[in-house]
Amino acid sequence: MSDTGFDTADMASYTAVERYVTKPAGPDNKPRPGVLLGRYPQKKETRNTDFEKLIARWAADAKFLFTRQKYSQNYIVSRINDYEHDLKQLSEPDLTAQIAYIQENLQRSGLQEPWVIQAFATIREVAGRTLGKRHFDTQLLGGWVMIHGMVAQMQTGEGKTLAATLPACTAALAGIPVHVITANDYLAARDAELLQPLYQRLGLVAGSVIDGMETDQRRKIYAGDIVHTTHKQIAFDYLRDKIAMAEDTTPFRLQFKQIQKERRHSSRLFLRGLCFAIIDEADSVLIDEAGTPLIISKNLPAEDSEAVYVDALHLASRLIINEHFTVDFDQRTLTLTEAGERHLLEAAQAMAELWQSTRQRNALITQALTAQYLFIVNKHYLVSDGKIQLIDQLTGRVMADRSWEQGLHQMIEAKESCAITHQREPLTRISYQRFFSRYLKLAGTSGTAKEVATELHSVYGLHVVDIPTYKPCRRKMLPERLYLAADAKWAALITRIKELNRLGRPILIGTCSVAESEEISAKLTAHSLPHQVLNAKQNKHEAEIIARAGQSGNITVATNMAGRGTDIELDARVIALGGLHVIAMARNDALRIDRQLYGRCARQGDPGSAEAFISLQDERIAQAYPESLLKIFSRLAGNEQLVPERLARIILRWPQKKIENQQAEIRDQLMKQDKQRARILAFSGRFE
Repeated sequence: MSDTGFDTADMASYTAVERYVTKPAGPDNKPRPGVLLGRYPQKKETRNTDFEKLIARWAADAKFLFTRQKYSQNYIVSRINDYEHDLKQLSEPDLTAQIAYIQENLQRSGLQEPWVIQAFATIREVAGRTLGKRHFDTQLLGGWVMIHGMVAQMQTGEGKTLAATLPACTAALAGIPVHVITANDYLAARDAELLQPLYQRLGLVAGSVIDGMETDQRRKIYAGDIVHTTHKQIAFDYLRDKIAMAEDTTPFRLQFKQIQKERRHSSRLFLRGLCFAIIDEADSVLIDEAGTPLIISKNLPAEDSEAVYVDALHLASRLIINEHFTVDFDQRTLTLTEAGERHLLEAAQAMAELWQSTRQRNALITQALTAQYLFIVNKHYLVSDGKIQLIDQLTGRVMADRSWEQGLHQMIEAKESCAITHQREPLTRISYQRFFSRYLKLAGTSGTAKEVATELHSVYGLHVVDIPTYKPCRRKMLPERLYLAADAKWAALITRIKELNRLGRPILIGTCSVAESEEISAKLTAHSLPHQVLNAKQNKHEAEIIARAGQSGNITVATNMAGRGTDIELDARVIALGGLHVIAMARNDALRIDRQLYGRCARQGDPGSAEAFISLQDERIAQAYPESLLKIFSRLAGNEQLVPERLARIILRWPQKKIENQQAEIRDQLMKQDKQRARILAFSGRFE
């Protein structure tokens, strides 16, 4: 045996491989801190014209088309399997030598294909020994796609977390700082802990950065090889680095002052640059979250007293909708009419000087009306311990450290009789599009990326590759039930739940808001149906509640995708009965999110089924169509309470498609505004 752990007779072939891959590697193969890219490497933003971007996209498409065979399962699995027999025969000391041998060559040559293949084979062997989990062939393909900077579309339950260890560990062995980004703090901490035996056996230092962690501990973990964290944590720590670097953020100044200040900065910074990010549920982070700007701010002196907000809410309550103001619920905008402005002018005559300014008066009343009509308790926010907590509309989770801008947060605090907090002034800001586009290498995985593949490519340069399932999917999709009236929907829902519950099948009911989940809970209680509720109020127990959702006879009511990322295990009796049954109570804003909910059942070859119960009187449907059109739909349904299946699909899909297009437009506008603001600040010499 040689010190690599392989027979010496094989060394000639490895030497030939080594000669092949020791050619100089560029930044794409070595996206790491160093002489070439500096201490804090990140991708420079291009200022190409739209035409130049289009040409570059066409060129990338052509390159991908001609190399597609490299991203087939047969291509990668056959090459990795070439090493399988020899690796299985290695003793632990020989395996340690093999890891060191792979690491040395990866650090010298970068992410060259022969060494990546050997690394994948070695990591799979180590995972089998340390975790008791050996990567499936489909996971090898998923990892291969990610190491090449793409999104692997893997269905729910297909082991995306384990698949991501292949590119993460390979890159880390090559000396590349890796950020594994997931949906929430629980998943980040859980994955870092579960995978620790694999990381330690490979000689890698890994940890998780989560909310509430001390500054020194954050820096220590970021200094490691692999960091598990959330998109929110990593982006805000990047902004804190930008503030720490202050005036040195422009490329010229940073380069000019790097030598004299880099030691001082290095001791204050969190990250080691934006080198390689692997994003779990990439579509949620890169698309759904992209409409929210990331802002670090400071408290402003209180200019408006609590009385001002109370007066604004009082005046707003005297205005009549469609006479004094109009509301566009789709666009979530509100506009005062001329009649409304005249009414306010008269009402403000006897009030303080502040109310004599038309601009200030209209702005305050618009905010008050917005707080009353467009922001609803238990849907957009919670009131907890006398504080307003925002609810993430995509996940149903609380965003405890976020607030609305421009006095809206304070207006809602006054509306709910909470203590008024200070308004905040932005210090630095960035959009998710610009932040993630700065990574030298970006990759991800998701079960629902195909629908937004075009946007992922145009904004982030990411191709989406569909990964086959390890076992055939056994999910049974039942027709969506669209009822004429809400009463008919609720009656049918309760009947369906009782029927499934008598059989012993577990049921997961998905809702879009805390209020809706509590309404369903009340109806279940009224019919003596024991159940668990998972919404923003119970998010601390999210994992344990959702993990029990697959047990026989259990009924779980959950907001949107609460519990996502936690396996729902089924026992043999439940599998025999047909598996978990998922019921959706509404169409979500995007078809992808519907698929994410349905994907909670029938995982890893298990059986399962899904359906939806919706009515024409539900808020989203009622707001999407004029009353006259809803009456026509009712007549088309005849005497039946249930709308025909084909018509139901059209009725449900049209408003969803409209919202998808609107949100895509909002993301596009935010990105353009962000870039425009960056150009203005760069010209003025200020940082972001």
